[in-house]
Amino acid sequence: MVKEQKKIIFVYNSARYLYNFRLSLMQSMKKRGWQVIAVSPYDKYAEKITHAGLCFLELPFKRKGQNPLKDLRLIFRLAQFYAHEKPTIVHHFTIKPVIYGTLAARYSKVPGIVNLVPGLGYAFSRGGYLKHIVEKMYRLAFSTRTHVIFQNPDDLNHFIRRKLVRPEQTHLICGSGIDTEFYSPDRSPQEKDPPQTTFTLAGRMIWDKGIAEFVEAAKIVHAENKETQFFLIGDPDYGNPNSVSEIWLENLQYTDFIKRIGHKDDIRPFLAQSSVAVLPSYREGAPRFLIEAASMGKPIITTDVPGCRDIVIHGQNGLLVPKKNVTRLAQAMLALADDPVKRQQMGSAGRERALNVFNERLVIRKTQKIYAKCADI
Repeated sequence: MVKEQKKIIFVYNSARYLYNFRLSLMQSMKKRGWQVIAVSPYDKYAEKITHAGLCFLELPFKRKGQNPLKDLRLIFRLAQFYAHEKPTIVHHFTIKPVIYGTLAARYSKVPGIVNLVPGLGYAFSRGGYLKHIVEKMYRLAFSTRTHVIFQNPDDLNHFIRRKLVRPEQTHLICGSGIDTEFYSPDRSPQEKDPPQTTFTLAGRMIWDKGIAEFVEAAKIVHAENKETQFFLIGDPDYGNPNSVSEIWLENLQYTDFIKRIGHKDDIRPFLAQSSVAVLPSYREGAPRFLIEAASMGKPIITTDVPGCRDIVIHGQNGLLVPKKNVTRLAQAMLALADDPVKRQQMGSAGRERALNVFNERLVIRKTQKIYAKCADI
């Protein structure tokens, strides 16, 4: 009798994020003989997933939609899909796939359910009634058998403290992992003795990333040190109610020392020419931009908040500043602008930390150990 091939389904709210953050994990499971299916709303990255030799299936749903009837239909569609595909494991990412996917998987009697909570997101940061509802939904979803991965200890402890998840269900894996050879100081040419100190922030253009603080600090720094330049890389995230408007970003063109650049799939050429990576975020899961910057040997300035402080050891591979504090952010920028030796030392320490902590091989190995608890692999 031929042994039936095991099947794993990855469910995300974006094909772009599945491709950019989980392609290596999906390919590793295929190499182990598993049938792999990637599920998300369709975007141009869906074709890249199929070109990489993986199966992609479209499941349209809106990230910010709050229509209960549509949400119930999403649960029903997922349940039908799981019942038809009969996966051994489903792995959900982000709030809607995690909550609705888990409920659907329970109803369809999927043997292994794995969830990743990549930060607490908009609902938790704003609090109030929405946070209350989301907590109830998490508590319901995690009330039975499921493994839940957190990307920083603050989020993990918050869920346990609020009794949203049981301690024995939880796992801590910092970040989605990166290819440290791809993000290497030697893979992209760097300018020798650049005439300016360049500070770069890359990510989704949402206010909680500290976009306004970065711009205000840039104005202070440039007023004191004209040999500084600042780059904002990324697009507005209109699926997020906290998105920066395109009009606000377009107005930056009138500031000659701040340059706004749209989203880039490959951030390496920009990091290679950057002196310092900056992310004054209010809260994160495990910010990939900072991990990529560390892997490329760049010093980091970020906020002393969950997620960010797990990437940076203050004074070793970067500097931590209080969130929403423009003055302290500007002071940290000026300190590194005036100290190229310290920038070099911090960059080297960051590279070492990326190799030892954030290497995707380590992350994949830890994730596969969780899969092994769900199925005999």
